[in-house]
Amino acid sequence: MHRVAGVLFLCLFAHGAFGQLQNCSSETGRTATVNGTATIALVPNRVSFSVGVETQSPAAGEAFRRNTQKVNAVIAALKERGVKPSEIQTTNFAITSRDEEGKRLSGYRVTNLVTVTREDLASVGELLQLAVEKGANEAGALQFSSADQKAAELRGLERAFDDARTKAEKLATLSSKKLGDVVCVSEQGYFPAYGAVAQSITVTAEAPSIETGVQQLTFRVGVVYELK
Repeated sequence: MHRVAGVLFLCLFAHGAFGQLQNCSSETGRTATVNGTATIALVPNRVSFSVGVETQSPAAGEAFRRNTQKVNAVIAALKERGVKPSEIQTTNFAITSRDEEGKRLSGYRVTNLVTVTREDLASVGELLQLAVEKGANEAGALQFSSADQKAAELRGLERAFDDARTKAEKLATLSSKKLGDVVCVSEQGYFPAYGAVAQSITVTAEAPSIETGVQQLTFRVGVVYELK
């Protein structure tokens, strides 16, 4: 990254609006306001997905018993296939006698959902198929992520700042001025450049084909430079 000489007045606005930068003051009153962008591509190396069981019965106890039996079978099968206990977490459990619209059911519904998070991306399809075979009738929240995202954020900010400086130097040259110190800098957040990393899946008897793709993040910063 470029080092900024002299005394700086840095106004850090997390996810701030670009217009806020124009309120920065400078010694000369002459400034160049620029927006820098950079895109970082991340290859996912972590995956999470949810599987669960929903059962219904006229009696709450019976619905609970059947649900517990099936969920325990699903979890046991996942562990036998190599999923560690630390990679499985119960993320939802509910017993209700009403539907989503609040209307009373003829009996009771029990829902139990577990989320699996692991780094073995290649095993996702097989594990989903296994869960279905053992009684899971709900699945979804498939999401890929990268353990390197924090490092990528720093690289993205650095490259976006460099892009902003390049633009500012060009503007200074076009204005017959010299680029001075940074007056203000604003991190304007980052977002997926395109596509989504999260997706829902349809439960079938066959192992689904899971495509991990590449996650692309675009970073933006706003910088105000003094002109000399």
